[in-house]
Amino acid sequence: MQQAYLDALKPKISADSRIRAAWLEGSFGRGNADRHSDLDIHLLLAPEHWQTFQAEVKTWLSPIRPLVLFNLLFDGKMVNALTADGLRLDVWLHAGETMAVNPTKVQVLVQQENSLTFDKVEPPKDPAGVAQTLERLIKEFWRCISLTPAVMGRKELIMGFVGLGIETNLLTEILINGYGVERDSGVKNLNRFLPGETRQIIEQALSLQGLSQATLVQAHLALAEIVKTQGRIIAERHHFPYPVELEAAVLAYVDEELARLDLAI
Repeated sequence: MQQAYLDALKPKISADSRIRAAWLEGSFGRGNADRHSDLDIHLLLAPEHWQTFQAEVKTWLSPIRPLVLFNLLFDGKMVNALTADGLRLDVWLHAGETMAVNPTKVQVLVQQENSLTFDKVEPPKDPAGVAQTLERLIKEFWRCISLTPAVMGRKELIMGFVGLGIETNLLTEILINGYGVERDSGVKNLNRFLPGETRQIIEQALSLQGLSQATLVQAHLALAEIVKTQGRIIAERHHFPYPVELEAAVLAYVDEELARLDLAI
């Protein structure tokens, strides 16, 4: 489906003199796409044509495949769309005569002469910035855990389930960033970026045997146990203070309140 779309897209791009270059990023740009991948398409437009093209981009895209969803995001710089046959599209609109791209992360579809320059240089990660991000993520995780008694005390099972998703996202970001894993794939790919044993522990924590206060509490606290262990290792690895007092205060409060609800584990 993706290749058929690209086969129809490329001659349309070539025939439009307003487009100076077109390329793919994301999994197709990197060369690790599968049948479930979306298309991240980038179009470089001559500056004088950007506004006109943006105004008619829906009409321009629709003949390639009928669209059942069309959104303009980021002040009109990106199209988020879904075709009638289920293909997900992100189309980025750039204005300029030339643009620099990383040749290891793009697949060029069409380009006019000298419209693209190629640069492999990646900005180095700032260790202090990474440490600050990790410290923030860990603190936010414990803040979320502190909400468990309020949600369970009100018997908000749906919100308790939603909270598990938020905590899991925080946990996986802590692990991926904390261990310096290069995530060269989209947000819907996670398995191969987590240590196998840790991934299995997370999956087990989320294997609810029915949706109840007891199973939700068990899952929230199982995720907390992972952060108790991994958070300390990561804090030492990145040289920032692990929030010991925050963790202790949250767990003491949670234990006391869950005991009042007869939900202590």
